Amino acid sequence: MNPADLRWSIARYPAALIDRVALADGRAVTLRPVLPQDAGLTQAFYRSLSPSSRYLRFHMGVASLSSAVLRAFTEIDYDGHLALLAEVFDDDDEERQVADARFVRRADAPIADFAVAVADDWQGVGLGSTLIDRMLAAARRRGIVRLDGEVLAVNRPMLGLLRGRGFALRTDPQDARLVRASISTGAAPPDAIGTPADVAFAGG
Repeated sequence: MNPADLRWSIARYPAALIDRVALADGRAVTLRPVLPQDAGLTQAFYRSLSPSSRYLRFHMGVASLSSAVLRAFTEIDYDGHLALLAEVFDDDDEERQVADARFVRRADAPIADFAVAVADDWQGVGLGSTLIDRMLAAARRRGIVRLDGEVLAVNRPMLGLLRGRGFALRTDPQDARLVRASISTGAAPPDAIGTPADVAFAGG
């Protein structure tokens, strides 16, 4: 394929979402929207997760991201699909991604499916909560009225985090292994939002 054919339509890069955040343990991260050139960084992040963390994120065994998934994760439009990453730099000034949070708007309704993943050594310090709060605010500004996701029932830390952020949780009536999480963003709803489809975007 000719590289010139590899084009995608994007909104203006949301630089206002770039921020420096201090966490509960004294460490700090930079939050920013993902860029297409972050493919290597994102691949390294998911490969660095423990097998358990990758399973909880994707609901299946995943060693690394395929080329197609990696492109879908990094070549986004910043409107219907927004992804935020958290990064740090080591003593050698090498960049490391330590978290990923994103939502993808459905085609038939102003509802988006979300997912969050945090590196094993960065869990439990408020990073996941911060990312969820930023996603909610960004979704509200984009006219998305609700965020939905699916979480494995064994993922108690994530369920506790979501409950603490105000998400409604209910066991999937068709699969007891899954818990459906949803929250209103506070955006003004259109006249009709339709009936939400089954969530296909795996939540953390």
